[in-house]
Amino acid sequence: MIERRAFVLAGGALIWPGGWASAWAAAATPQPGADLPVPASGSLGFRIMRKGDVIGTHTLAFSQKGRTDQPAPADQKPPQGAGATAAKPPPAAKPPPPLGPLTVHIVIDIVVRLGPLPLYRYNHSNIETWEGDTLQGFAATTNDNGTRKQVVARRENGPLVVEAGKLHYAAPLEAIGNTYWNPRTLKVPLIDTEEGRLLAPHVADQGVASVQRADGRDITAQHYALSGDLAVELWYADTKPAPNWVALALNGRDGSRVTYELL
Repeated sequence: MIERRAFVLAGGALIWPGGWASAWAAAATPQPGADLPVPASGSLGFRIMRKGDVIGTHTLAFSQKGRTDQPAPADQKPPQGAGATAAKPPPAAKPPPPLGPLTVHIVIDIVVRLGPLPLYRYNHSNIETWEGDTLQGFAATTNDNGTRKQVVARRENGPLVVEAGKLHYAAPLEAIGNTYWNPRTLKVPLIDTEEGRLLAPHVADQGVASVQRADGRDITAQHYALSGDLAVELWYADTKPAPNWVALALNGRDGSRVTYELL
């Protein structure tokens, strides 16, 4: 028999004092870094378009242990309805385990051709490491049509220390790489992962717009234009836990418009 003091009756439903409510709240407590827009699939990809042709791809692979930002299973919900009964109080909720480091592996491959002949090649690889919502560092290499570049950033006693050729400096604490997947891109100083320069672009909100996916479907997203140190247009869809990067546009060195379409 369930003792009277074990529950209270409210609106016809049994409510465990300090039980379901506290367990539910604890289970919903976000983990540090859980608000980063890491795709549930663990990957994000775009095809790169120029003058109606596919010239390359931009892919991101996310790897992290310990994520618990999924809906609670159905049997964890409190009992509902006037006739509901409770067999036993729920077990004490455990705090979510800490998230492991997040690794983001970014690869860009571009080939511009004239018929079958390659006129221009671009390859870029970057590995970012995050702990919670803090970028700990990255290592990026670029082959720009035969010109090779390398940028390394690592967090040392607070700031990110950036090294790229003759460049060596401590970036602001909040700086991140210009890899675009994190909407914080719009709010903080950026480190150019190809050249190593510190960027502080002006960001202008262009309002809501539709952009096309690679499969032809449209996505409604917030459009931003970055200018000054960095000339690029970005679109982020209004999703949870954070806006997701869904499109990009810029002008190539020859003035042609280059766009990203979400795969």
